[in-house]
Amino acid sequence: MHDSPRANMALTPNQIAELLKLRALGWSQAEIAERLNTSQQVIGYQLKKLKEKSKIRGTDEVFNAALIGGLAGAAAGIGLVALLELLKETVKE
Repeated sequence: MHDSPRANMALTPNQIAELLKLRALGWSQAEIAERLNTSQQVIGYQLKKLKEKSKIRGTDEVFNAALIGGLAGAAAGIGLVALLELLKETVKE
């Protein structure tokens, strides 16, 4: 049985935390993909998904969910402003 295309786009909670941290630090999608050992397509998909969730649930809830998912260590240095900047950058790409 084959995995669904969406299953191939999945990242672990820790990878999502690292994605948020690196993007907030200004890393490109290609650099993040290399660091997380995945494709740039997966990174783009995850950023789009985070943006969509933030529109529905609000940025605070999405950020808090990331922290609750075991991301506090990886995302501790990222403030809410950085997450908002990440979402703005995603819209531009």
